[in-house]
Amino acid sequence: MAGIVRRLPAPLTGRTAGAASHFGLSGVQYHFAVGGMPFLSAITNEQKMTRAGAPVRKEQFDNAREPGEQSLANWWLRSQSTFIGGQGLLYQDPDQVSAANLQNRHAIQYGQSVGVNPWTNGKLTLLRRTVQRITDPSSGPHLVQGWNDGTDRYWSALGNVLRSDTGSAVTAVTWGGSGTIRALASDGTAYYAADATAVYKGTGNGNGALLYNTGSVNVALGWVKGRLMAAVDHQLYVLDGTGSPAPPALPTPKFTHLNTGFRWTAFAEGTNAIYAAGNAGSQGSIYKFVLDPQGLVPELSSGGVQTAQLPLGEVVLSLTTYLGTFVGIGTSRGFRVGEIDGNGDIQYGPLLIENAAGVKSIAAYDRFFFVAATNGIDGKSGLYRVDLGQPVQDSGSSAGGRFAYATDLQAQVTGEVTSVTNFGNSDRMVFAVAGAGAYLEHASEKEASGYLQTGRIRFSTMEPKIFKFVTVRTPNALMGSVAVSVQDPGGGDTSILTVAQGGGVAVDDVVLPAPGTAAEWVQLRLTLTRSTTDLSQGGEVNGWQLKAMPGATRQRVITVPLLCYDFEQTRSGQKVGYEGRTLGRLAAFEQIFAKGDAVAFQDLRNGISDLVVIDDYRFEQGSPPGTNKSIYGGVLWLQLRTIADVVTS
Repeated sequence: MAGIVRRLPAPLTGRTAGAASHFGLSGVQYHFAVGGMPFLSAITNEQKMTRAGAPVRKEQFDNAREPGEQSLANWWLRSQSTFIGGQGLLYQDPDQVSAANLQNRHAIQYGQSVGVNPWTNGKLTLLRRTVQRITDPSSGPHLVQGWNDGTDRYWSALGNVLRSDTGSAVTAVTWGGSGTIRALASDGTAYYAADATAVYKGTGNGNGALLYNTGSVNVALGWVKGRLMAAVDHQLYVLDGTGSPAPPALPTPKFTHLNTGFRWTAFAEGTNAIYAAGNAGSQGSIYKFVLDPQGLVPELSSGGVQTAQLPLGEVVLSLTTYLGTFVGIGTSRGFRVGEIDGNGDIQYGPLLIENAAGVKSIAAYDRFFFVAATNGIDGKSGLYRVDLGQPVQDSGSSAGGRFAYATDLQAQVTGEVTSVTNFGNSDRMVFAVAGAGAYLEHASEKEASGYLQTGRIRFSTMEPKIFKFVTVRTPNALMGSVAVSVQDPGGGDTSILTVAQGGGVAVDDVVLPAPGTAAEWVQLRLTLTRSTTDLSQGGEVNGWQLKAMPGATRQRVITVPLLCYDFEQTRSGQKVGYEGRTLGRLAAFEQIFAKGDAVAFQDLRNGISDLVVIDDYRFEQGSPPGTNKSIYGGVLWLQLRTIADVVTS
């Protein structure tokens, strides 16, 4: 069966420059033009042209298990009432809830913090300050090791001097050697100190005595699984705490690395194994030594198995295990968390904390790792804290997850953090900064001030927003003060409000004076200040909320009727057209519509042009209402949506 095929005037080619072209009046005085195509107006009292605002928000269905701020109308809201997810969040946007998360990350994490404690659910407070206890005039290693004899204490090994400090009194200890102390360990009551000559042992503040000769500057000590482990150069030893049977010579090594250039750096213990970390050039490794259960006291096997190898160029500087499961790995690049599996092997995750100076020491208490932070707190040194009870990201395996962390205690000085330890049996920490000294966490007094900065609040879109109000929750009868400022993409930091001491509960819907124009995102900075009357108290924040609205240029919807006949006549009597003109114009217009690109809509009478998208159209054909039109034709109705400001054509 034969048919008639009419070729389109031009092929569809996608976006073209001509789609937004303008029509220039010449000859026929047309009223409108769309995409460069001119039309006469079909506006009458019955066929009206309309202009209206386009809806800003789309209707949406909230299928979350519980309603949240996304369910509320009118305002765009972002809020936070707990900070236990720690720092490291770039954008304060919702994400998927994984098996490891009970809450969205944006609801528990934030951008960064200094001097504040986020680890109590529902409140942000100041950390305790530190006190410099021992001054270090040198730039050499400074080692600290906590202990308790009924009183919380720590030993400090600095140069060739060993001291014991209770936090109120420092006692010099005659440890037995005279060289620079290069390694320090403890079994709880006794200390073990090693210089380049030998290992010495003493109890408490008592004098030390020679235990074993070593004869090397490359020495590491660790008390693990009830035994003293020592590394000398590339060999590992299990040392008898009494120096028997033949002191002072070292016993037969339990393990000798095949690479004589390998150097051991740290020891740690697992449920059924001892771990030793070391490096050869740019390659870092962790070895596992299992315990042979034969006999009354399990013996360390002589064969070591490599259980973890770090990426090339990253070496192990420190190693700590905790609760028989978690492994803290300090490296030349920062800090990783690993886990010990059922076979005693270590699986570690990605770099949780990056620090160019590396992490030389780690301690543990409660559910936390305390990690050396060399120049990592606004350029100053101190500690990071990692919450092992709060995974914030699960990559599908237990070892691949990331844990909440934040900056912690501060020394307010620069320098390498060489050692971290617990202060006896207390919840206080001690750390040493090379060239500065040993710093002890104060028992009660808070930092003078601290701050938390949220992630960038952008409501999951790059479109500009108008940020209007902020609300802050604080306790009643606030001790200390809380100040709030807003930071914008241009680098501005504008103070918004301050809740003074004695105030509190809620400061609702405070107007944001900045940014002055619509912006893609803002960040809130919450600054807490210590009480002026009680140094153990300070500012506290229980939550914040930000209100915003869309800031993009509001679109308009234009509905306009246009003549589309074979023959047409202007009001001045000027005639235009030919038989078959309607079909050709409709085909050309429908190609413009099919492409979906933006086009120019011109009001030729007033010299105004809008950039629009044709949302819809319809062509209505009826009997010709007048003698100025041919038999075929009709009215072309267009629904247009503006996407750019009006410009003069």
